[in-house]
Order: sequence, then C-alpha cells, then structure tokens
Amino acid sequence: MKALVIARRELAAYFLSPVSYLVLTLFLVVEGYSFWLFMELLSGRDTPHGAVMQYFFGGTFLYWLFVMFLVSVITMRLVAEERRQGTIEPLLTAPVGEADVIAGKYLGALGFWAALWLPTLLYVVVLRAYAPAGAAPDAGPIAAGYLGTLLVGASAIALGLLASALTRNQILAAVLCFSVLAILLLVGALGDALVRTGPWAPVLQHINLFRHMEDFGRGIVDSRHVVYHVTLALVGLFFATRALAWRRGA
Repeated sequence: MKALVIARRELAAYFLSPVSYLVLTLFLVVEGYSFWLFMELLSGRDTPHGAVMQYFFGGTFLYWLFVMFLVSVITMRLVAEERRQGTIEPLLTAPVGEADVIAGKYLGALGFWAALWLPTLLYVVVLRAYAPAGAAPDAGPIAAGYLGTLLVGASAIALGLLASALTRNQILAAVLCFSVLAILLLVGALGDALVRTGPWAPVLQHINLFRHMEDFGRGIVDSRHVVYHVTLALVGLFFATRALAWRRGA
C-alpha cells in the first residue's frame, strides 16, 4: 500500500511537469513519423499490412534509440533530484523503507511509460480502417509487440532507477542509464552477429534485444524473453534498493 501511494504521487508528478508533456509531444511526433514512413515504404501490393507494426516494434534502430532516450529522461530525476533537494530523507521515515520508495517510484515511472504508448493504438485503428477487405492486420503480433515494449520498458526503467539512485545529478544519471542500455543493446546484437558458433553463441542470442522484439513483432511470445526482462528488472530494483540504503547511511 505504501508503495502504491508513492506510485500515485510519482505518476501525478509526471503529468504535472511541463517536461513530461514535452517528452510526450516529441515521442508522438517521432513515432507518428515512423509509422507514416513505414506505411509509405511497405505500401506495396504484396506486402502484408501487419508488417508495418512489425517494423514499428523494434524493427529499426530508431525504436531503440528512442527507448534509451525516453527511459533516461523518465528515470533521471526519480531519486537523484530528491537527494539533491534533500527531500529523500523525510520520505524515508518509518514506516516507509527503501524498498517501498523504490517500488513506488518504479511503478509510477512504468505507468507513465505505458501512458506514452497508449495513443499509438490509434495507428492500429488506422491500419484496420485502410486495410483491404480480408487483409486486416493480425491482432496477435500487435498485442505481442505491445507486450514486448512493456517488458523492455520494465527492465530498462529498473536500470534507470538504479542509475538515479547512485548519484545526486540528474544529467549524470541520464548519461549513466543511456550508456548502460546502449551497452546491453550493442553487446547482444554485435556479439550475436560476430559469434555464430561456440559456447557463447546461445548466450549472446539470448540477450540480443533486437531478436527479442523481432520475435514479439511477429507474434512470438518466448518465455525466455519474458524471464530475461523480468529478471533484469528485479536485479535492477534490488540493487537500486541497496544503493538507496547505502547512500542513506553515507
């Protein structure tokens, strides 16, 4: 319950911040342009209409670049700004502990992440409205794409929250978060491309985020991908809690 109270406060803070509306506007402009571009490029007679959403969900590096940017901006202030202003100590009073604070801030940020993607459901409506008879996009891959995006956000936000818990500086937290996410993305993708055989090949394939979203975009919900992102989120939240406790005692 205490975590939910903090989560509601954090979510309300997002929607009261002018920066959040700037981020939302930028997000919708970029995603809208991406959707229009994919519609133009994949408007051939023989191209399945569902292919547009498949490319939309992680089919290009633009998707990942924007994910890294958004998560860094969303999470950078969560703990760092409160520590800089000195408001984290009053928040960490009994009976509210570090785990409650981290869980509440995480749920608030994840809620805002989901709210960012909610307007993109209009793209599905547009696809269905303009699809020829009998060629409407399959709902399965679209639902899986949104599930994959939610899971990617869940794990990335946990790492961003950890970065914010390690410093008092918002910009430093954003840079740290962006760098960690970029390393995770590139290690999996480049490693998978370079190492085709050997004991490391299955591991690199497992952590390749491009492959994760490629599968989700095709409607394949692989339990290994789900476990990977849930585990990464739990690890990030655990260390964020420990970092908050350590910084509190320092």
